[in-house]
Amino acid sequence: MSVLALLLLASTAMEWYQKANAWFAERKYPEAEAAMEQALRLDPKLVPALTLKAKFAMGFNRFDTARQCLLEAVRLDPGSAYVQFLLGFFYYVDNDFRRAIEPLEKARRLDPADPRAVFYLAMTREGLGQPDLAISLYEEALGLETRNRQPQPDAWIAYARLLYTLGRYDQSAVLVARALELNVNSRDAHYEMGRLAYEKRDYQDAIAHGEKALALPGVGTTERQIHFLLARAWRRAGNRQRSEEHLAKFQASAPSLRR
Repeated sequence: MSVLALLLLASTAMEWYQKANAWFAERKYPEAEAAMEQALRLDPKLVPALTLKAKFAMGFNRFDTARQCLLEAVRLDPGSAYVQFLLGFFYYVDNDFRRAIEPLEKARRLDPADPRAVFYLAMTREGLGQPDLAISLYEEALGLETRNRQPQPDAWIAYARLLYTLGRYDQSAVLVARALELNVNSRDAHYEMGRLAYEKRDYQDAIAHGEKALALPGVGTTERQIHFLLARAWRRAGNRQRSEEHLAKFQASAPSLRR
């Protein structure tokens, strides 16, 4: 069935939203946006459509639109854990850590079994320079993921990175190893294991994990970071030529400004 035929079948705001959500999941963004806007024309107070528009806007760096949609969604449905979480997530991604705390705490209270709000609270507290609070929250998030039988590498990696910055390398390594058990092809996990090996002066292992990370896809750890690790590790391993190759690639890549 064509897109036009599907659109003609929709009549209510919820039906338009459902079409938009399905197309958004399929990455058919023009169709999703058109259906989403029609849903909101029919019902400007349809909270699922507002949150979908916010996610769509964040994906295309329209942060003013995302903020407006999420604030309206929270006004309309303040008792929704998911809506509160999305607002907190938005503020976290926008690096507005202090504003992220209140909605994330509300989401945590409204749905104590969901680890997502706790995980982002941990990263928010870390961003505010509160490592002790962050550690407690990371532990809680990992416990919830384990109890829910839905462990995700991201939380283990984020916690491991905090421990790395605190110089607690052995504890960090345990978490990274667990992340690799969950996803053996995690670029982030291989990069972190490479950094830990470098700190232990096991430069060959650092190189092995760094090269593995470089060959894997991923949106967290950048190629620039990996090239810097490999430049140092190859130099320590005694291969100046390989070190300079990676150093040149590191210097040629501009630092990325990430939200």
